[in-house]
Amino acid sequence: MRTKVVAVCISAAFAAVAKADPMTLEQLTKATTAAAEVESAISPVRAQKLSEVALEIGSKAGSAARAEKIVQELEGRAAKLDQLYRFGSLITKNGVLPPVITEARDAIQATDDQVRVADRIYKIVVRARFARTTPPTWRQYLFVGLLPNQKIPTPPPSTQPKTPEEIAYWKEQLKVGWGAGEKLADEILERNMARLDRDYLGILRYSELLNKGMVSEPTVSVAATVVSGNKEEMAVGDTLYRVTDAGGLVTDANKWQPVVIMNEPLPIPAKQEAGK
Repeated sequence: MRTKVVAVCISAAFAAVAKADPMTLEQLTKATTAAAEVESAISPVRAQKLSEVALEIGSKAGSAARAEKIVQELEGRAAKLDQLYRFGSLITKNGVLPPVITEARDAIQATDDQVRVADRIYKIVVRARFARTTPPTWRQYLFVGLLPNQKIPTPPPSTQPKTPEEIAYWKEQLKVGWGAGEKLADEILERNMARLDRDYLGILRYSELLNKGMVSEPTVSVAATVVSGNKEEMAVGDTLYRVTDAGGLVTDANKWQPVVIMNEPLPIPAKQEAGK
């Protein structure tokens, strides 16, 4: 009977704290170790079961807490990020978001009997596509996989710590899981940032190569129909826009265009500008 009461107390404590989102490591530890009964030391099988559950709970809670902090920090820098990543300014007049082109410099491919060296290698990693209703934003990149509001599962009564030894072991495993969850959230942000930079800089690189004639522009066809549909649905003034040619790299060097790069004028110091 005492074991059953202890389990109920732990579950109730965990449910009460779990309402706060996300919970801290201290709250999580208190919620899952609300009471204990003096019993024998932990057996290997029992330790493994406690470890699996504690690591899972700690990892999810740590990831959620770290994700919440990351989102808050990014939103605090929203104005600066909006200026840095202006996808809307990169959309073509036809509403197409240009392809993403990566660049590798001083690339070397070697075999036993030959070595191939290239100054630059360009590759289209994302094809041109319509921007749909709105252009992408940095939030669509950086928030992917971050789950600050994920639900933290309540451990079943059979996997909750019941003795002082189990509680100590449980706290240890919670901390390990918590740290792993925080690390996971940081790794997700790092991957998201790398993808955001790759795509944005890759589209800027497309514009540069387009001016040099080293890449062709996407082609969009427009088909206007007065009326289309069937007996159940009818569209009047229907217009279909379709990317018929996503463009691509121009491998004929004779078609490339030389580009003259003009030096930008030096900024005028404030004193000279004011005539002082």
